[in-house]
Amino acid sequence: MRIKDNFWLGLLVGAASFALCFLLLWLIPWGEAYHRAPYLLAFIPGIVLFRMAMVKWNLERVGKGILLVTFVGMLLVFFLV
Repeated sequence: MRIKDNFWLGLLVGAASFALCFLLLWLIPWGEAYHRAPYLLAFIPGIVLFRMAMVKWNLERVGKGILLVTFVGMLLVFFLV
């Protein structure tokens, strides 16, 4: 089955990968010095998915959606947390 190249699908995949990884990392007891670690480490799957969508699967719009979620999320973490 061929995946449709859709920007909204990229936004959904990027947000879902962040949420799933963040929930898993939230269960680890981090020290007070590393309170940003779960937020920042949760963006790694988005970066990996972005590269796979753009290079391996040739889904440009999906990659752009994943990149937008990752970039905006990182900015929010740095300015709000």
